[in-house]
Amino acid sequence: MQRMGKLTRRDFLAGSSRTAAALGMGSMLLGRPAASVARTFGANETIRVGVIGAGGQGTGDCMAVCSADNVVCVALCDLAEFRLAEATGRITERMESKGHKDVKIDRYADYHRLLDRKDVDAVIIATPDHWHRLPFLAAVEAGKHIYQEKPFSFTYEQGMEMVAAAEKRPELIIQIGTQRRSDYNNAKAKKLLDDGVIGEVKFVRAKDCRNFVTGRDPFAPRDVQGKIDWDKFQEPCSHKVSYDPWRYFAWRWFWDYAGGLVTDVGVHVIDIVHYYMGDPVPRSAVCNGGVYGLDYWETPDVVNAVWEYDDFSLNFVSNFTNGFEGDGLTLFGTKGTIEIRGSHIRVYSEGQTDKPIHEFSKEGPSHQHNWVECMRTGKKPNAPVQLGFSSLLPSHMANIAYRTGRKVAWDSKARKVVPWEPSARKQS
Repeated sequence: MQRMGKLTRRDFLAGSSRTAAALGMGSMLLGRPAASVARTFGANETIRVGVIGAGGQGTGDCMAVCSADNVVCVALCDLAEFRLAEATGRITERMESKGHKDVKIDRYADYHRLLDRKDVDAVIIATPDHWHRLPFLAAVEAGKHIYQEKPFSFTYEQGMEMVAAAEKRPELIIQIGTQRRSDYNNAKAKKLLDDGVIGEVKFVRAKDCRNFVTGRDPFAPRDVQGKIDWDKFQEPCSHKVSYDPWRYFAWRWFWDYAGGLVTDVGVHVIDIVHYYMGDPVPRSAVCNGGVYGLDYWETPDVVNAVWEYDDFSLNFVSNFTNGFEGDGLTLFGTKGTIEIRGSHIRVYSEGQTDKPIHEFSKEGPSHQHNWVECMRTGKKPNAPVQLGFSSLLPSHMANIAYRTGRKVAWDSKARKVVPWEPSARKQS
């Protein structure tokens, strides 16, 4: 295997796009003609939005988008009738609070019918992870602006395909749902880091810890009315099983549909580590853990991952059997420390742990409003498609390491995750 040389994010993303193109991937795969031409919108023009995946996250995203001026939702798509009914009620209430009366929300079981509508300008894609690829590629072909929920892709190979397709339509405003990129408090703390206030960062610890053992799993099955199209839910899967309410409602914790804690919650804190550290590319990953408290999970409920980068090491721990530590990250510099707990940031000088020299709380517009603003101005969104992929690569590497029981590396020449070899270690 080629020794892993230093790789910039630009080289990494360009190579990933070339790899996808060489494999015949991208929007040409679907063969559907573009249904509309994306454009920017004036401040007083109405932006019409559709939602593909109308569960809690998709509904919440749409309600946030519709709280911006002159944005309405006109279409929903989901394979469960109860989700369409619940989302319609909540989104309609939000639109009415903004003065939009009698807006008709059409409901679909097939996302192609939603995308074929010329009056739909933008879509929110908030399906389970295994359903991210196909609606995303179809939405790009249809010329829709896209808010793609995290994690960006079900696999890193699919992520390369999706980036390649998106880069063929640079006029589209595509925002990935790693919303902490829009927080001004992170920008303020990053400036201190860039100015050298805490020196050089050589180690970062990130975490997301919650308790689903003594508390109820919010994704536990519940009684609902109406049809759930389980065959459609499983359509992208090679492994198909009979309907199981745990697999439907708690899909995040099953390998057929998602990547568990490292991709579901880990991507948020890892994305912010990348933001602070200049969007680097991981060299290698190891990961261990297991199912210790939630025996209906397939993916681990306690997970520990470590990544090597060219200039620092990153550790991520997620423990869903105890929530004492909460979520956040700590950047350990040679002259000081930046500690992030939730959305609260404190900066300390080295040797002083009792009194921060700077302190910031969450501020700034919502991530969804940043997407709307960019659709009106043509500006680049805070979490563009390339970052959606690069910020998720560490999580995919960690899951591969966990499931194979081996340390893995990113091969910059082959553009793929490979078994790690001692010769790949950075030489001093």
